[in-house]
Amino acid sequence: MIGFDRLKRKWIRFQLEEAASVSIEAVLMAPLMVWAFVTTLQFFDAYRAELISTKAAVTIADMFSREDNPINPAYLNGTRDLLKFLTLAENSPDYRVTVFFWRETQQDYRIVWGRNRGSRTNLTNALINEKAGSLPKLVDGERAILLETWTDYTPKYGDGVGQFMSGTGLKALEFSTFIVTSPRFTPTLCWQKDEASPTKC
Repeated sequence: MIGFDRLKRKWIRFQLEEAASVSIEAVLMAPLMVWAFVTTLQFFDAYRAELISTKAAVTIADMFSREDNPINPAYLNGTRDLLKFLTLAENSPDYRVTVFFWRETQQDYRIVWGRNRGSRTNLTNALINEKAGSLPKLVDGERAILLETWTDYTPKYGDGVGQFMSGTGLKALEFSTFIVTSPRFTPTLCWQKDEASPTKC
């Protein structure tokens, strides 16, 4: 019991002790400060990448809206390269462009044509009508352009932080955009696979 009482007094004295060495406090707090700093950088970088992805998609959508010549496969491939450059992505982003119109008699949207680059499939009439809540109101027969993009994001500091302190690492993300715009200089945006193919407008 004597030994226990002595240990108890030392523990109480330790709890009441206010004097400390700065170096010891620094050693104790440094890991937490490093974790907070790296985590802040990590989330800031993720928000920056998302903003860049959105701005790039807006740029591509505006480019399509200003086009007065038919779109072809080479144009789509070049657009994907441009999207990769603008988003600073390691892998080429997926994207899909769809020209559609509103059919007043049936109260639904109809697809004129749609093309994609990447792993996504083209929209169908049924699928685009499932997105009706996100589409603008159009007059009967009015054309619009829907651009959707998907960009992969891998955290720069996620793995290291996750190993350093479990539960703080940011997982890989996919940023998606959904932008509807109207043709600026022509009534619609047309598609033509090659010079021998008919134009779809």
